Amino acid sequence: MQDIQTTGGLYTEEDRKTVVSNICEVFDCAKEDIEELVPVQAGLTNIVLSFRLNGGKYVYRHPGLGSEILVERGRETIMQKIVEDAGIDTTLIAMDVDEGWRIGRYIEHWDFDYFNLNDMVRAVMLFRRLHAAPCHVRWNFDVIKKAEGIRDQIPPEKYGLFPEFQEIRERIYRLAELAKHDGIRKCNIHGDARDVNFLINKEEIHLIDWEYGGYGDPGFDIGSYVCGGKHKLADIDRILFTYYRRKPTELQRRHFYAYIAITGWFFMHWAMLKLSKGQAVGYLKEQWYHFAKNLSIVALPMYGVEVDREQYKAALKAVVNCDLEDLEFMNKITEVQ
Repeated sequence: MQDIQTTGGLYTEEDRKTVVSNICEVFDCAKEDIEELVPVQAGLTNIVLSFRLNGGKYVYRHPGLGSEILVERGRETIMQKIVEDAGIDTTLIAMDVDEGWRIGRYIEHWDFDYFNLNDMVRAVMLFRRLHAAPCHVRWNFDVIKKAEGIRDQIPPEKYGLFPEFQEIRERIYRLAELAKHDGIRKCNIHGDARDVNFLINKEEIHLIDWEYGGYGDPGFDIGSYVCGGKHKLADIDRILFTYYRRKPTELQRRHFYAYIAITGWFFMHWAMLKLSKGQAVGYLKEQWYHFAKNLSIVALPMYGVEVDREQYKAALKAVVNCDLEDLEFMNKITEVQ
């Protein structure tokens, strides 16, 4: 087998042997019984494959490059139990805490569409169920500290290559400190609630892959959802209206705006780590940068912090129109070929 480049990393012959061995152990089958073992181009942290066995179809998650830095598997296992009990993700068949692989049942689904009202409402209602779950894990997911942990794993010469990086950093840290005092209740969070992690059909919706799960700010879930798509400001307000089932208060609105920016900052670090290890990231880094840069400017005045007027007008226009094509930092960040 030739090595295959997937969205989650390079899938090698050595990987294939490991995957086959693990499948055989879980299902007590021969390797010849495994059919159609192929990569699925979905997900960025891990290599994802699908396969058929004895008339059933399954999904295998193989740890991607750098995932050992990003993910604490023991915590993921506990989160998986909580969300299974809450009916949020009931796809798990087997997983290995030490090695990080996972096998789940395959759910026939359509591609999640951020801008389909039905998909959006069902996803946001799933957030509400997760955030209201009574059983809480014991560890906090502090977005800023987690980003700093990723920073420490990036070679200094490959850190901070985004334009205006230091200015964005200052705004993000200011927002993070201000947002602490908003009184928004912490809860169980997913931490990477993008379109590829929703499995949706007419009867079911599941939120899968709980590698970043923990006890944290609900803004991080709304933030990862928003930053995963080309959402305009009106889209964000519609999402918040759906989440609260009413118009949010100004305090609630500013908090989630702040956390969308903070989430973009977190995933900028994720992108830099992946790039430093030789893995392509793709278009999402532009969206993460866009929301970190522009919503941090828009959110600060909501906390009474003055910003440059012209800078504010430009940022507001960018988030109102979702002007991603105006970002020209590709010249400064060399994408892996």
